[in-house]
Amino acid sequence: MQIRQEVFDDRAGIYAVTHAAFSKDDHLVEPMEVGLVQQLFECDGYSPTFSLVATNDKTVIAHVIATWGTIDGKHKLLGLGPLVVAPEFQSKGAGTALMQAIADRAEIEHVAGIVLLGATGYYKRFGYEPAMARGIFPSDPAWGDNFMVRVFNERALPTGRYRYAAPFGC
Repeated sequence: MQIRQEVFDDRAGIYAVTHAAFSKDDHLVEPMEVGLVQQLFECDGYSPTFSLVATNDKTVIAHVIATWGTIDGKHKLLGLGPLVVAPEFQSKGAGTALMQAIADRAEIEHVAGIVLLGATGYYKRFGYEPAMARGIFPSDPAWGDNFMVRVFNERALPTGRYRYAAPFGC
């Protein structure tokens, strides 16, 4: 397995993996996450630096993306998601490798932190903690502790209400 920055030619594979990962019983229905990823690639918050793929023999098997959102409309902060792994590669380390790689990128780029909305039991092992305890509030208070942050630079970490990149609609 190789981890690298996504390139345009990976997009079809990324969409296929996203479809497979989020399809429920009907594989003919396109999950909304596929459209979300397409919109994230086109939005102002997109940075190829924070769009990574895991490949197996040049085939995309997993993808993670973080896009720039804002705190109180003034301070930029990355928002992670979605993280997708092809069903046949789940629980085999691809997701973990991508989470580490995107954290490494954030540190190299001197990003203060990354927020995400996800399962606390899963993301806690990657250093994520409830964002509200750090003064970062979600656009929807019902998210509670599932709105999380990984802090890389406490002194530079802004506080206030977070708004994801436009395609998320929140």
